[in-house]
Amino acid sequence: MKISIVIPNRNGAEMLRKNLPFVLVAAKGAEVIVVDDASEDNSLLLLKKEFPSVRVLRKSCHDGFASTVNVGVKEAKGEIVVLLNTDVRPEQNFLAPLIA
Repeated sequence: MKISIVIPNRNGAEMLRKNLPFVLVAAKGAEVIVVDDASEDNSLLLLKKEFPSVRVLRKSCHDGFASTVNVGVKEAKGEIVVLLNTDVRPEQNFLAPLIA
């Protein structure tokens, strides 16, 4: 079963640096998409340099949470889509109940 994780981001470079490594370990094998809501910090550069396995979608104008999440969900390829915020550090087996 394919799982996609969608993470909306707006100027969250520091939160991504802090928490995204834990997402990638806990969600091994899942598609991880970060949708950037026209950030003005170095989020895009950080994602490109430090997290090349993450699919990054960039919005050109800031529209807010709902439209940002919708962009990610629309592009997700998984049968299950999980939404996470940049401040989330998931437990190791957080996807297990969904897969079961």
